[in-house]
Amino acid sequence: MYMLFRKICGVDLGTDTIKICDKNEKKYVHEKNMIAVRDKAHVIAIGLKAFEMYEKAPVSVEAGSPMKNGGIADVRNMGIVLNRLLKRYTNPVTKYPDILMTVPVGISELERMAFQQLLTGGIRSKRVALIENGLADAAGIGMPVLHPMGNVVVNIGASATDISVVSEGKVIVGKRLGIGGYRLDEDIRNIVRRRCDLSIGHRTSEILKNNLAYLLHGVPKQMKVYGIHTVTGLPVPVLVTSADVNDAIADSLKEIVDAVKITLERTPPQLAADIQRNGVYLTGGVSQIPNFAEYAGRYLEIATYQVPQPTASTVRGLVRIMNDPQLGKLAFPLREL
Repeated sequence: MYMLFRKICGVDLGTDTIKICDKNEKKYVHEKNMIAVRDKAHVIAIGLKAFEMYEKAPVSVEAGSPMKNGGIADVRNMGIVLNRLLKRYTNPVTKYPDILMTVPVGISELERMAFQQLLTGGIRSKRVALIENGLADAAGIGMPVLHPMGNVVVNIGASATDISVVSEGKVIVGKRLGIGGYRLDEDIRNIVRRRCDLSIGHRTSEILKNNLAYLLHGVPKQMKVYGIHTVTGLPVPVLVTSADVNDAIADSLKEIVDAVKITLERTPPQLAADIQRNGVYLTGGVSQIPNFAEYAGRYLEIATYQVPQPTASTVRGLVRIMNDPQLGKLAFPLREL
């Protein structure tokens, strides 16, 4: 239905990052999904500028993401962020573009209401079409989305993991798990607090994860970070090792792989046979942890692959869907959410 839209952009609404791309791929927005508000009323920054204030802003300024666990936590602020980013696709003579937006699998009734409120009154785009995350990911990876063959894609994002078994243009089995990069960051903060009596911030734990983590095998490293000593209250440095980080994130990564295994066990036998042949595909930022695909494959006993440029697979899929009339038929209107 939305293929009739003349000016349309694909929107991947992530907890950590918003990605927007027009169907011709002439303009691409990749921006932190953050907003900074002074005195609960005055917006002073969005995107990267707001992120730079995170954990550093004065008491009068609140900086954070308007999304949580893949769902919209603050409709008003989400609308402000999205409208400002969509405005980059306008000029004095053109209106806001129509949008094709991804929605997560298995959203709750409250999350559904938040999406509806955002898309009916929170944004300035007049026409909106929706597509399930799993279908967009599958399209972005290059899977034969419309084919009756079964494929599985696992998107491990900032705040949630979406597991989708895709066949014939549908998500046949889907599961969302509230574990992603933010949980791993929290795990790292907790272990540094326990082992070093040091309190570190979200940004520091993310840096440790990105630089020190690996699975199964790798070169051990260490990094000096600063935090607040939990006893003295003074800023002190400490060396954090790969072993610390790997120990911290092990349980959460095991939960993710366990959830994939449970999803595969719920998959119809005829599709399970396809998946056994085709393998499991990992996407999203957390999939970039070194050797994660090998680790998951050993546990699942199925070939597991990390896709190229895993943080861009969803928006790549949106572009493919916007340009393919057959895939475009998979999009649905807001009233069907």
